[in-house]
Amino acid sequence: MADSKRTAPYGSWESSVSTDLIQPKNTYSDITVDPTTNTVFWLAILTEENGRGAIYAKRIGQDTPTLLTPAPYNCRTRVHEYGGGAFTVHNNVLVFSDDQEFRLYRVDLARSDDIIPVTPLSNKKFRYADLHIDPTGKFLLAVREEHMNDDRPETVINTIVAVRLDSAAVASGDNIHVLAQGNDFYSSPRLNPVNPSRLVYITWNHPNMPWDFTKLHEARLTFDDAGNISVSSFTTLVGDLVDESVVEPKFASDGTLYFASDRSGFWNLYRTDGPDNLRLLLPHPIAEEFTRPAWLFNISCYSPIPGEPTRLVASHGESLSILDTTKGTLTPLSTGFTTHSNIRLLNPTTLIFDCSSPTRNSVIIAYDISTGTVVQTLAGSANVTVPEEFISIPEHITFPTTGGKHAYAYYYPPTNPNFQGPQGALPPLRVLSHGGPTSACSNDFNVAILYWTLRGFAVADVNYGGSTGHGREFRNRLKGMWGVVDVDDCCNAALYLVQRGNVDGQKLAIMGGSAGGYTTLASLAFRDVFKVGCSLYGVSDITLLARDTHKFESRYLDGLIGPYPEMEELYRKRSPIHSADKISCPSIFFQGLDDKVVPPEQSEIMVQAIKKKGLPVAYVTYEGEGHGFRKAENIKRTIELELWFYGKMWGFEPAEKIEGVEIENWEQ
Repeated sequence: MADSKRTAPYGSWESSVSTDLIQPKNTYSDITVDPTTNTVFWLAILTEENGRGAIYAKRIGQDTPTLLTPAPYNCRTRVHEYGGGAFTVHNNVLVFSDDQEFRLYRVDLARSDDIIPVTPLSNKKFRYADLHIDPTGKFLLAVREEHMNDDRPETVINTIVAVRLDSAAVASGDNIHVLAQGNDFYSSPRLNPVNPSRLVYITWNHPNMPWDFTKLHEARLTFDDAGNISVSSFTTLVGDLVDESVVEPKFASDGTLYFASDRSGFWNLYRTDGPDNLRLLLPHPIAEEFTRPAWLFNISCYSPIPGEPTRLVASHGESLSILDTTKGTLTPLSTGFTTHSNIRLLNPTTLIFDCSSPTRNSVIIAYDISTGTVVQTLAGSANVTVPEEFISIPEHITFPTTGGKHAYAYYYPPTNPNFQGPQGALPPLRVLSHGGPTSACSNDFNVAILYWTLRGFAVADVNYGGSTGHGREFRNRLKGMWGVVDVDDCCNAALYLVQRGNVDGQKLAIMGGSAGGYTTLASLAFRDVFKVGCSLYGVSDITLLARDTHKFESRYLDGLIGPYPEMEELYRKRSPIHSADKISCPSIFFQGLDDKVVPPEQSEIMVQAIKKKGLPVAYVTYEGEGHGFRKAENIKRTIELELWFYGKMWGFEPAEKIEGVEIENWEQ
């Protein structure tokens, strides 16, 4: 049978997956359950309403979700700027944070649709996150962030507060009580369901981030006849004896306290019965992560089973399992997905979670853990928008890197059943450097990657040293080495694929945005591996990040590079803006003209330096865009122009007609 594939240059293959499919879609977060009403709740970010946060509810068996917060309410919290835990539900009572005035609102879902404020107007002085209603429903626990008029990081105050919810206290305007203060940061205030006077929470202090060193504390609450709440004692439960990152404290139905710690080198699950009296839930630590870095509040990577306090459902690696603490066993659940997050149990058998795989979009599902079957898809679409034969299935590769170490990446080969490359030719490679940098890429279904593989590009999504998901030692490789380790690993990922014979060594591109853009620009300025670069609002002067950022990240660079300004010379040395004249390959820059994080002047200095060297360079700016592009037409234009630019540099013509831009030092 004759080969039906058409032969065409890599990069020029035709595809029905256009940039229209890559536009931002509604996303889901903060999944919450209310067992008393058999209902699941989630926060949807509505792109068609300029990113408004809307809370939806859906009972198991219900066809259509119910919108609980109509416009103009915008459910969002800006604590730590990244937020999380912007709403909670208990016994059919909803409390949420609104982004208009940063107030908390209460809705009694059983009685009316009235949305009633429970915190006073404060001129946006106070922000609330990580909300948690106590078992009696009388008050709410929250992390509160107080901002002064000057809004400097050193003047921001974080505390844990109790907000009384009864009408009389709310009407008095004196319903907020500070329960814990004095540390730089707080998270995860949780109450023991058996003994609600027992409060636990997490703290950490500068210059640590929550994945560096945290402590788990317990406070004993007292209540007077008037309903006022105070603290009678404080105890540190975990974190006084060893450096460890303690996250996700959770009580089981019998009051057993579980948490995750990386004291073994990986975030494994433990229980504690008192100060530093803790026990690993498995017979031995395993080299897998049972949680992820706490960029957001209210993450949930495991959950005790209601009524079965010795059994938990836990996500680890690409698996979802039942952990039996009595037997010390992990029993995998067959879900058909590789990413599982927002783990919640509605009852002893019904598990709610968000999931995805390399071939399936992200969905929220109800899953019966007793039968191993999906009960219902609650949100999202389980239908793949791209036929499976057109999907590039990523290969998880381990490659050698500097110092005899190894790093990781997902390698996506070019995949299009209708096309093949010319005989003897190899595809170009597009290397992606993720942001964070304490983050990770995954193998989730990603149309933005398929756009390239369907056109004949290979893609390598790199988890360089410093990425999460591979343990504390791997995560700490970036300590003091940002701009070195990440750069080496991105370069070595490309060279490894060249050596394996997968890609053309003369057609290597690197692309990144923001912090990933810093790695991209550093790779171009300090190494000579890539043949083309693409920067989206990339950080080229890292001293700006040290001098002007919000409290949560204001000392982040102390760990990644060193204290500033004491090590200002090292910051200068690591900043690509001061070595732009070393870049030796064509580059394209995309920049929002309203960007306050990476001002346009930074990109312009880089562009002028490359232009002065006589190298091809293009500079694309967008009016009204800040740090990260939001307008659909600009997102689409950026992707198309990146492809068009590679075509000009490497001699192929994209299948679709793309209106180009001026390229300096290039004969059009």
